[in-house]
Amino acid sequence: MSKSAEPATPAHSIQPARIAATPAFGRLVRARNRFALPATVLGFGAYLLVIVLSGFTKVLSGAAVGVLSWTFLLTALIFPLVWLLSALYMRRAAGWDALAAQAVAQSGGAR
Repeated sequence: MSKSAEPATPAHSIQPARIAATPAFGRLVRARNRFALPATVLGFGAYLLVIVLSGFTKVLSGAAVGVLSWTFLLTALIFPLVWLLSALYMRRAAGWDALAAQAVAQSGGAR
């Protein structure tokens, strides 16, 4: 039988309060918020804009291309927007992982 590998730093030995007090953790939180808040506003804003314009006005009810309405086309564009925001998040997350590792190292990591 093969023995399972132990994680480098067991979860029970990490001290969250010490990690949260490090400068790297503060930079991590600020960097994530600088991305997450505008991305959330953009994503939900686009989604709600289509709902409001299509449900409460006649702005998007006309045909855009053939039998497809503007509502359908703008709703379809939300999918690439979400994929773009997800790709940007994944690209930035690599830097956040480095900051998280730095915060653990600065805190002393384990007990």
